[in-house]
Amino acid sequence: MRADRLLSLVLLLQARPSSAAPELAARLGVSVRTVLRDVAALSSAGIPVYAERGRGGGIRMLPAYRAGLAHLNAAEGTGLAVGQARLAGELGLGDALDTAIEKIIGAGGQALRGGLAQGRRHVIVDVDPWMRSGEAVPLLPAVHDGLLRGRCLSLDYEDSDGARSQRTVTPAGLVAKAGIWYLVTSEPSLVRVSRVHGCTVLPAPAVLPAGFDLDAAWARLRDRVEARPRPLTVLVSVSPPAVALVRRVLARHLTPADSPSEPSHLVRLAFAGVPHAVGSLLGFGAQLTVVDPPAVRTAMRTAAEAVVALYADP
Repeated sequence: MRADRLLSLVLLLQARPSSAAPELAARLGVSVRTVLRDVAALSSAGIPVYAERGRGGGIRMLPAYRAGLAHLNAAEGTGLAVGQARLAGELGLGDALDTAIEKIIGAGGQALRGGLAQGRRHVIVDVDPWMRSGEAVPLLPAVHDGLLRGRCLSLDYEDSDGARSQRTVTPAGLVAKAGIWYLVTSEPSLVRVSRVHGCTVLPAPAVLPAGFDLDAAWARLRDRVEARPRPLTVLVSVSPPAVALVRRVLARHLTPADSPSEPSHLVRLAFAGVPHAVGSLLGFGAQLTVVDPPAVRTAMRTAAEAVVALYADP
């Protein structure tokens, strides 16, 4: 319907007050000529939107104009329902998200409310991977606050080997990857937020390099992590009922020499080091046994004994 298309055009221009006509045409699924006709119709109706010709031109809307949300439909309400509520909660914004959704529903009417209820009833978004209960990130709101205020951060940080250090970083952005929060810094580098034991927002402004792009920085860091060589190969013996589960959960650690099609309970896995291996394998309990190397066997035994001592009778 044309009315729906006109409203979609207004909302697109509210999000980006200046857009190229071909881009809008692609988003709306119509021709450029149709977009120009719609712009003329909106302008005639008193909406401050116009076409600007020439190099650097496009379809423009005055930034001060805002339209209501009364015409959001049930499908869009379902989209709201599958938003990342848990991630907003970890940022300390859970109540703010609930309030924002209620405001949108209030403007959208019964159809939008019905779509939201349908989404919550039929769709669950769980960002945590299998076999992991989640990471505690009590200092995430403090890190987020410093990021929003544009200040440098002083962090008490624990690396993957358990060594603690004090470091000053220039925050550039936060990324939630499979339920794990990372702070992207200006170098760029990654800081795993669950390993932050202290965070102080400093007076110094966080000045990013000229032309810094968070999406591009994250893409480079992600590729670097995924392509990082894992020099430690660990051979484990898995109880037959758990072989499929172990192969699925630890799929990214399978070595090139190991294939899921091999009819064997022996699985070869690659890790970045002994602490990495222990942290990944200990949660399987008695479902697997480390065969080799001896250093990982010893570290697994030490970690298991520490757990037993923790739960021993006083």
